[in-house]
Amino acid sequence: MVLMQALVLLAFTGAVAIPIIRLISAEQGLDDRVVNDIADSVHRNAAGGLDLTPNDALQRVAANYPTLWFYASDADGASVQMGPVPARIVPMLVGLTRLNSANIADIGTGASTVAIVRRHDSQAGQLWVLTAGGPQIGAKSIVGAFANPIFIGLLFVFTVVSFLYIPVVVTRQLRGVDHIAAEADTIDVDQRGVRLSSAHVPDELHPLVRAVNSALQRLDDGIERRQRFLADAAHELRTPIAILYTRVELLPDDEQRSRLMLDVARLGNLANQLLDLQRLDADSTVFQPVNLVDLAAQVTADMAPLAIAAGDEISFDAEIDTVTVAADPASLSRAIVNLIQNAVIHGGKKTAIHVAVGRDGSLRVADTGPGIAEEHRSTIFEPFNRIVPLDQGAGLGLNLVRDIVARHHGHITVGDAPGGGALFEISLPLAAARVR
Repeated sequence: MVLMQALVLLAFTGAVAIPIIRLISAEQGLDDRVVNDIADSVHRNAAGGLDLTPNDALQRVAANYPTLWFYASDADGASVQMGPVPARIVPMLVGLTRLNSANIADIGTGASTVAIVRRHDSQAGQLWVLTAGGPQIGAKSIVGAFANPIFIGLLFVFTVVSFLYIPVVVTRQLRGVDHIAAEADTIDVDQRGVRLSSAHVPDELHPLVRAVNSALQRLDDGIERRQRFLADAAHELRTPIAILYTRVELLPDDEQRSRLMLDVARLGNLANQLLDLQRLDADSTVFQPVNLVDLAAQVTADMAPLAIAAGDEISFDAEIDTVTVAADPASLSRAIVNLIQNAVIHGGKKTAIHVAVGRDGSLRVADTGPGIAEEHRSTIFEPFNRIVPLDQGAGLGLNLVRDIVARHHGHITVGDAPGGGALFEISLPLAAARVR
């Protein structure tokens, strides 16, 4: 920013200097800075008169401009000169000290037709200098404008102001960016409807804020359409699945019937998972005191026919009769169903499934299947993640379990069962220890 200000100042100075110098050049033609070199070369002698000792600068000018001449006089009439004074100028020398500054045209010489008069304060006192035939006003004059102390002073002032004031202004103007950044941090798929506020940001950022809010609105609309589709699809599927299940039950009791009942149960569970996803997205869970022992026992009993039809064994026990937790019965039941069904599907044939409830609010589902390798345990709760490809399931069960447990302010872990196989353990806060 300092560099930009310096460039602007240079451009401004050049833009102003060029027309001024052209105007002066049209009027006088001569570069009056040569008067400084002349005055610096004049000094007083012992008798009080004026002597001329050309300095280096004047000698260079004289060498470059052979037609240069000048006449210098003080208020007492003492004078020095270099070169011949044109005849038309001689009569003016008597009244030279009555002038402060003048441009004299048509002085009657071929080499230089213009002369200038300047009053100048020097070491020899106040001098009146009449000169012609010297350097003309040109590009050097423009360059000299940039070396002017006024220009350098302005550049210094602008630099100091830039370092001291501009950061304060920029910080104050962009203070609202931190505010909308904090608002953006609250945006989440489970926290929809949040919009960025433009009240605290500069006007230049308002279009960006409006564009982001429009994008958020489109995302919310898309998620809402997806939720409606999932809910409608799940509701539409439940009726034909129930009819299909009833018809399969009427078939002869053989291995084919057992396999069909297992497949239909999986299909029904998938429809229920879609409904559960919709309920979780809508945050329609209702917490109430629930006896975890009764809830887990009922779910285990409901899932027993499915496990038995798959050739597995299933059992249940609890450390005590009553373990009260604050829970949504429907969603927590679905979590237990998914864990048991996961054991049925992935445990293999003749798997022993054991469901247990601890006095500390824990619920464990263990099986004697092949278990879950250590490298897969961090990813099995991700949606649509399956360790091995199967011809059934969508990879939503464990992800749904994790979300349900998280909404109950609990956590779920996976490890090795004591007898081999997988062990899933849900830990829920007891109702007495839960503060709402």
